[in-house]
Amino acid sequence: MNLRPLLLVTSFTALLSGCIVNVNGASFDSFDYHRQQQLRIDANQLNALVAETGAGSLVIQGVEGLNEIQLDAEIYGYDDVKPELMLTKEGDHAKLIANFDSFSRVSFNGSSPYLDITMKVPASMLLDIDDGSGSIDIKGVHADINIKDGSGGIVLDGGNNLVIDDGSGSIVLANVDGNINLEDGSGAIEINQVSGYVVVHDGSGSMSIKNVLGKVTIDDGSGDIRVENSKGLHIVESGSGDLSFDNINGPVSMD
Repeated sequence: MNLRPLLLVTSFTALLSGCIVNVNGASFDSFDYHRQQQLRIDANQLNALVAETGAGSLVIQGVEGLNEIQLDAEIYGYDDVKPELMLTKEGDHAKLIANFDSFSRVSFNGSSPYLDITMKVPASMLLDIDDGSGSIDIKGVHADINIKDGSGGIVLDGGNNLVIDDGSGSIVLANVDGNINLEDGSGAIEINQVSGYVVVHDGSGSMSIKNVLGKVTIDDGSGDIRVENSKGLHIVESGSGDLSFDNINGPVSMD
């Protein structure tokens, strides 16, 4: 596959024309620097974004009619650890890498380095995200979304078919125009307004699922479960915690 790097940041020097700001203010005393970087690529021939992100928050806004991918990064780090921030084209998709690759080989007395990423993408762009830690917030995307997340909360408003594999952290999913397949380790789950079916495999944490036009299937370890307004309910395992349901327009079964 032909790889055409458009922007690559392995160190922050005058090689790039984007704005880079060293802050070192009182509120960032635990870091050697706080830097800001912007990346842009044309998205006219792209249908998906594949992202590999490490520590830090990730915010993605889908925008109707947008013909480019816009990225703004806030980078908090140390002089002897270089961040890797790269946005490239690979065939018909964009590839994002945002991480501190050498972090595991260095010890710090203060906070761990991280990158906070804010992006705008075309609303119809598919998302495939592999994230280490930190919150994920996605809104306005009208396409399939696949997320593999280590830790940190996930808030998702919109999207078509969702496939989520999450380690820990709360999850809020709303206004989904398709199906949800969710595998979660721990943390509260809230799901509301889904046009397809919902399948949840959960370790621990409370669960609230409402207004699902398809069937709901749950395999749960522990935590309260509440299901309202769905077309069928199947409980594989309810674990420990209270189970309640109401207005189920279809069969209800338990293994």
